[in-house]
This record gives sequence, C-alpha cells and structure tokens, in this order.
Amino acid sequence: MNKIQSEFKMAYYEINIIQFMPYFPPHKWGLETVWQEIWINWKKNNLGNFINIITSFNQELVLEQNEKIFYKNEIIWYKKNDIIHLVIPSFEIINNFPMYKFWDKKTKLIFKYVKENILSETRVITHTRFFLTSLFWWIFARKNKIKWIHIEHGSDYVKLSSKLKTNLSIIYDKIFGKWIFKKADNVLAISEACKIFINNEFVKREVNVFYRWIEISDNIKITENLKQKFNNKIIIWYIGRLYKWKNVESLIKSFYLLDNEIKEKIQFVIVWDWEDFLRLKRLDINNNIYFTWWKDFSDALSYQKQFDIHIHPSSPGWWLATTLLQAMYFGCFIVATPNEWAKEVIENNKNWILLKNDNFEEINFWIISAINNLDKKQIYSKINKEVIEKKFKRENNIINLYNLIK
Repeated sequence: MNKIQSEFKMAYYEINIIQFMPYFPPHKWGLETVWQEIWINWKKNNLGNFINIITSFNQELVLEQNEKIFYKNEIIWYKKNDIIHLVIPSFEIINNFPMYKFWDKKTKLIFKYVKENILSETRVITHTRFFLTSLFWWIFARKNKIKWIHIEHGSDYVKLSSKLKTNLSIIYDKIFGKWIFKKADNVLAISEACKIFINNEFVKREVNVFYRWIEISDNIKITENLKQKFNNKIIIWYIGRLYKWKNVESLIKSFYLLDNEIKEKIQFVIVWDWEDFLRLKRLDINNNIYFTWWKDFSDALSYQKQFDIHIHPSSPGWWLATTLLQAMYFGCFIVATPNEWAKEVIENNKNWILLKNDNFEEINFWIISAINNLDKKQIYSKINKEVIEKKFKRENNIINLYNLIK
C-alpha cells in the first residue's frame, strides 16, 4: 500500500468531483495539463469518482478514439481512463474566451445528465476566474446544493493587445472575478503570489495554496541532437506559449544586443508556437534563432534536456510555467524574471539568477553573466532538484489537494 492509499484510508470517505474547464487537451495551452493531471491522479489513487465537463474545441478526434457515452440516444461524449468527459457544444465570443451553445439539444442533455448523476459527497471544481465556466457552474452548484471549490491560477490582471481592451477586461474582472472569490465555498490558489493577488485586489478571505506537481520520466528519447546540429555551442533557449505576456520579444531583442564574439559561442532555440509566432519570427532579422515550431510534450522535453541555459523572460501575471520547473529538474542554468511567481521557487545567486524586471537590457546583461558562470551549473542543479522534490512531489500534493477539498 503506497502513502496516498494509506492516508486515504484514514480519510474515511471518497469525494466525487465534477470539474469544469474552458479548454482541455488536445487543445494546446499550458493550463490544460494542470486540469488533466488532477483527474488522472485523483482517480488513479481511488480518491473518488470524477466527471470532466469541457468545451468542444479540438475534441472531435478524441471522440473517435475513445469509448462513447450515450444518453437518451445521443452521444454526450467519451470515457477515457475510467473518467467521464462530457463535451458541451461551444463557440468563442472572442479569441480564447469560450461560451456554451445553450440552445443546442446536446447542451441541455448534458446539463440534465449531470444533475441526475450527482453522488453523495460531490464537489464542483472550477478553474480560473476569468472564464465564464466558473460563473455558470457556481449557479449550478448553488441550485443543486453542492459545495463549490474554485482553483485560481492567475496572479495579475489579463494583459491584452491594446490599452482599451486591457482596461475593459479589468472592469469585467473586478465584477465577475470578485463575485467568484466572494461566493465560492473554498478558494485554492496555485501559488503564494496568486493568493496575495486575490486578497489585495478582490476579497479578504482565507485562501489556501495548492502547488501543482511535476513528473518527468528519466527515459527521454532525444529526437534531435542539438549539440551536433549546432557544433557544441552553448544552447540558450525558451520554451512555452508564444504570447504577449511571455515576453519573448525582449528575449530576441536581448540576443541582438550581444557582441558578435558572444553570438559565435551560443545558439538561441525557441520551442513552441502560438499567436505571436510570426511576429516574433520577423524580429529575428538575420535568422540567427532556431524556431522549432510546435512540439508535443515528449518532444519538447527531449529538447529541454539538452539545454545549457534556460531563459524565463515572462512579464507579470498568470501562473508558474511548467517549463520552468522542468528546467529545474533537468539542471539547466536558469536566468529568470521574478514574474509568473518564479521568485517563489528561486533565490538569487543560490540556485540561479533572478532578474529585477523583464526589460531586454536586464535580460541581456544576465545572459552574459550566465555564460560566464556556467561552472556553477552543477551546484545550482543539485539545489533545484531538492526544491522540486520538496514542493512539487505528486504523492504529497495530491493528498494536500484532497484535504483542502474535503
């Protein structure tokens, strides 16, 4: 009997979860992996039943590959790893902002199915205040007298492409975000920064911190040998969603500030894609940076394992990048802005370099420092693995999540 099973037997009862998410794999976004990890480990460790309710984006192929669920002669979608996934027909009001098609027959059937399958000790879980799914399922929880747990991932307001859009989103956030934090039976934050943001900007209430976990296989197959490809140069890289707040633009600008002598020693590699890809590619005017385009999770890990210096250039907001934790696990020398709560897992000059801010001059200065101090990489690597083991071990964190939800 493992630690989780032993501690679960002491908890006396299962907790059944109905989890609502705006997007879900194979939809390509980092947050989906957090949601996926929760239900996989919850069910695997016999903590209770689990129903995922998700929007319909990128779900067609998944339906074809898994056991279908029928209700009143309609497919209301699929079962995977003993978990029910109900996919509600949806559309986007604006990019990355989904809404249910309430008028669709299948939507109405799913609502009815969920209501009929509420078990004892059921909890409703929503994620991220900004999505309308959190607001809709608060109504569902209250109407059906179910405890509602909200897990918040953001640590700043959403930054959009214009000042007007950003200000409008803040007004929206101040109304609906505050309502969600005020009305939820329990609010969990995935970082201390997130907790502080909730208490400072929305409501003064008890907020518990729940750290996600990270699991990486030691048997990762290298799909492309970067050391051979780039003649044993120092590999400096970024991996993640190419979007405004990730601040990859400053990373590219910092590269072009480097002296030619330094440029000859290094190779910048940028892994992944998203809406900023083409604009960022145009910033690389001399084609000096290797853009890999989209890579799936296992391929991305095979690249990351080979990197010497990991750059975390993020601007304020959002959640801890999984790629930053992976870089810690792999022993990369890390140069990081304090944003996306990186400062919660690092101490400057103890386990890597922590920047003052996210501007490209600051990034440029500390990239040079990292290149000149690579001899410290092994020392930093040992400390980083200890941090991962202490804060981000799955066995500990799934129990913590269970107790917080209970």
